[in-house]
Amino acid sequence: MKRKNEIERSFDESIAYLLRKGREKLGHSQDLVAQEAGISRITLGKWERGKKTPNSFDLYNVLKVLKWEPEDFWAELGKHFEPTAKPLRIAAERTKIKAYIEQTKKKRA
Repeated sequence: MKRKNEIERSFDESIAYLLRKGREKLGHSQDLVAQEAGISRITLGKWERGKKTPNSFDLYNVLKVLKWEPEDFWAELGKHFEPTAKPLRIAAERTKIKAYIEQTKKKRA
């Protein structure tokens, strides 16, 4: 199983936050949402903790239960995820550049 990088973990955490917030706003339990969406409560719990990334079909079904239009969800996800992801992307790019510089220094020596 592939390990997730920081950006992927941040993405999952953003989805987790929004799903939990949407469910709690309606006052629904995980059991109710999971049952109506056709998934297990354990799966929904993993999504809401950011431990697992939902597939698009199941996510769509959960969004229907939460009365959330997919385009509105993705817009909200972008607002939540981008501020977190931008510094991570910058740090990753800097790390790549530093590694490249070190490689070129070794090749010259």
